[in-house]
Amino acid sequence: MSSIITQAVQATAVLSAVLWFKVFSTNIGLGGAKNNAGTRPAEDTYQKNATEATEEDKTNLDRAQRIVNNDLENIPYTMVLAWGSIYCIEKAGSDSNAFTHIVFYTIFVASRFAHSIVYIKGLSTARSIAWLFGVICSFGICINGAIASFKI
Repeated sequence: MSSIITQAVQATAVLSAVLWFKVFSTNIGLGGAKNNAGTRPAEDTYQKNATEATEEDKTNLDRAQRIVNNDLENIPYTMVLAWGSIYCIEKAGSDSNAFTHIVFYTIFVASRFAHSIVYIKGLSTARSIAWLFGVICSFGICINGAIASFKI
């Protein structure tokens, strides 16, 4: 296996771990937002009462939930595509596809972090741009892997 292919496999592993950390963090944030908005289960007596929640608490909960939902709509599928693609790239021994894979997956991960940050800040246009970059990279990962599969 060439060094760029090895690097692509390593990058896929590291970037997947980084994405898992991001997903875990946003889920923890959702739990905190639910606590502040008083929407956790009744036995969680440490939370605010729903009647004590401010409009800001409710808005923050909505944002946190939408971030988690969007992550669930994008990250798992792209991670599967990334691992499937790197499998094809490794089997094909394709250095050019390996480099392309690293670029697409790195941009995807960065765009998912950017998407969450700008979503929290309420920046609609920036959020859409970050999301679009991520989607383009998802398709790029998929197409790149498919191209590599024809080199096996």
